[in-house]
Amino acid sequence: MRILILLLLAPSLLFAQVKKPVDKKKSTITYSMNHVLHAWDAVSPDVNGVVQLKADGNIEKVAIVAKISSFDSKSSNRDAHTLEVTEALKYPNISFVSNSITESKNGELDVKGMLQFHGVGKEISFKAVSKNNNGTVQVIGNFIFLLEDFKVPRPSFMLKQVDNEVKVKFEVFY
Repeated sequence: MRILILLLLAPSLLFAQVKKPVDKKKSTITYSMNHVLHAWDAVSPDVNGVVQLKADGNIEKVAIVAKISSFDSKSSNRDAHTLEVTEALKYPNISFVSNSITESKNGELDVKGMLQFHGVGKEISFKAVSKNNNGTVQVIGNFIFLLEDFKVPRPSFMLKQVDNEVKVKFEVFY
């Protein structure tokens, strides 16, 4: 009887999924923007999320969120203006939820999912790399999006608008 119960439970144990929280102490998201007169980066050290793993340890899904107000460009005026143009009181977060992650043997990931920003959702895809260091997994990647795709007006400085392109890089640990 015990063997029969074990045999019935074994398939469900083999396909069990594990959810791991993102390590908030190590994970960061950085965006980079350009203006004709200067370029800058803004970093958020306040990344929340969860990674769902398949039974074999590969990543099945990921959900990540960061508050717009958590990004620091080292210029309080620029950060305040960013909060204004992104309507951060109305849309306080930027988030990503995957719908497809394909992992190769060398740790390269092909990721597809929904980027939600400024009240607009847009399907994006990008590549990332996964590295396992003594039980802690580090996922590094980057992607680009356009402000106009998310209906964010391009700020101006000295009568010149910032570039439409926003470069995002991330380093997520779990």
